[in-house]
Amino acid sequence: MTRKHRTNRLKIRSWVSIMPCSRNHVPSAQASMLVFNSTIMKKFLITLLIPVLLFNSCTKVLDQVPQDKITEENFYKTPADAEAAATGIYDAVQALSTQYPVAFDAASDLANALLINYSPFSQHGITVDNAIVASYWQNNYTGIGRCNDVLKNVPNIDGGLFAAGQKERILAEAYFTRAYFYFNLVKAYGGVPLVTTPYDSFNADFTIARSTSDQVFAQIVADLKNAEPNLPLSYASSIDTRGRATQGGVKALLAKVYLSMKDYNNAAAKALEVMNNTTYSLVSGASAYSAMFSASSKNSNESIFEIQYVSSSSESNGLFSLYVPTPAPSGIQGGSYQIVPTDKIINAFEAGDIRKNVSVSNSPATPPVPYVGKYLRLTNGTDPNIIAIRLADIILVRAEALNNLGQTAEATEALNMIRRRAFGLPVTTASVRDFPSANDVANSYNLTQAIENERMKELCFEGQRFYDLVRTGRATAVLGISANQMLWPIPLREVGRNPKLQQNPGY
Repeated sequence: MTRKHRTNRLKIRSWVSIMPCSRNHVPSAQASMLVFNSTIMKKFLITLLIPVLLFNSCTKVLDQVPQDKITEENFYKTPADAEAAATGIYDAVQALSTQYPVAFDAASDLANALLINYSPFSQHGITVDNAIVASYWQNNYTGIGRCNDVLKNVPNIDGGLFAAGQKERILAEAYFTRAYFYFNLVKAYGGVPLVTTPYDSFNADFTIARSTSDQVFAQIVADLKNAEPNLPLSYASSIDTRGRATQGGVKALLAKVYLSMKDYNNAAAKALEVMNNTTYSLVSGASAYSAMFSASSKNSNESIFEIQYVSSSSESNGLFSLYVPTPAPSGIQGGSYQIVPTDKIINAFEAGDIRKNVSVSNSPATPPVPYVGKYLRLTNGTDPNIIAIRLADIILVRAEALNNLGQTAEATEALNMIRRRAFGLPVTTASVRDFPSANDVANSYNLTQAIENERMKELCFEGQRFYDLVRTGRATAVLGISANQMLWPIPLREVGRNPKLQQNPGY
């Protein structure tokens, strides 16, 4: 079976260098330099001025371009240029996959922060000058800026130079990832400024007001619909295409977006399209489930959109260091142990559930110390990828959507697929684990509560629980927080630079 969209960063490394105003101030960039070091570009240096973000306080730019650099005007000339620019987008995706899911988990009922970096999230006391909140805004808009640049410039490259469908596919990747970035933003901040074109000069007006959440969701859906017909179902097995957007990725993200919009018919329909795609299947058995989150089995058949990492100082994911104490079990690299699982998630798993030992492990200390067991780094330096979207999530999206439509029989069957897999059973065969199980009866769970509980167990420590509670209106009951605490503040420096940017209530 052909594996899905996977980038191993395409054997290309790209990074953003934000132009600071002073040594001690790194602003959210209105312009940045993308530097690609790749076989496609034959390893020569490119500096491409890209207006990435808004609200930059820098006003001075160089008047002359060094002769050994390539500017926007003479960069977008070939398919190789277009591919390299698209690769820079995935680099921005990668930058969002470590500390931010941990922050969202720390804000949920599944983890407590032990150190100062994440304690404001656990205590629901985030302030407007929080560094994680600021960099999340900046990094998402960096990615959006790269998408906008591709969408503006790639159409102008001679279409006759591309292989059949190549140009359309590159544009579709930009639409998909722009939707991905805006989905991140709307979940964290609510309505945000919608920027869909790059800025052509440093004299452009960067004071853009926030759009509403509904407007942001509409843009996300439009982008995903633009992407869907021009992406492949899967790529060839070449390592250079791992992690890239596919039709399955678009459909899966659409399902999650529609669920957030309470458009349950479309959420259920898109989820079913993913489930019917034979490219994807639930991994089976305890060993395969554990391997899905390890370096030994990257890009499994369950993975739909997976962020690629390799074992080097510049491309390692570092997530393990936030989860694991020192000393760690033999073969596992120890870390700084910044968050610890709560008793709620430790005790949530029934006996025989293969997910428990993967989700929560114990250190060899006396007494044993519980820690998050997903995405661990081995002592040989081997890093796992990080899964952004996987099939189990989408099956539970369908269960929730159908339940909200009153189609409880079909919703129950989707829920039961995940439950059966959790106990090593055939996913299409009825079992004693099916809803309503003895555990459901003992806890007086109705179907809605059972689906919520299953998402908690299946997707714990994947950065989803907090938003699930917000999305379903359960955050106050479960976490005891007010409506104001369900959104992050707009970063202080962004509000200070843009008089049209209104702060979220309560900050």
